[in-house]
This record gives sequence, C-alpha cells and structure tokens, in this order.
Amino acid sequence: MTHDPAIGPGLPEVGDLVRDNATGRVGFYVDSVAGRLLIRPVHGGCEWEARPSDVELATPLRELRARAAEANARSRGDLL
Repeated sequence: MTHDPAIGPGLPEVGDLVRDNATGRVGFYVDSVAGRLLIRPVHGGCEWEARPSDVELATPLRELRARAAEANARSRGDLL
C-alpha cells in the first residue's frame, strides 16, 4: 500500500484486488482522482468510484476466486 496526501495512508497499489465495503463489489484498483479510488470490475467494464474509507484489500481466497473468474472470462472472450 502506498500513501497519497489527498487520501491518506493505506492506498492500495495499482492492480491490487480490493473490496468496496459500501457496495460489496470486488475489483482491481486503478487510480485515485479527487480523493476517490477508481476500481475496475474483475470481469471488465466501467470503473466505479469508492471512498478510501470503504475500501480494503481483498482476502487471499477472494483474490484467488476473482483472478480465476477473470482468467475464465478472458478464455471465453468475455473481457474487453
């Protein structure tokens, strides 16, 4: 995790799998803009914004499931 003065300590690294506790969604951290985190859905699609206080790193099991789902979707041609 890195530090962004606009957001505070504990910013995930780009590509980290995170969980947005406000929505229950899991995705890959992409960037931070105006104090909000941008998260890309595991299966691709439009990014969403989340408050840093609502985001945490995904557990190893959740990460394994998400990365397997992403690989499966890619093999089916479902990812952009």
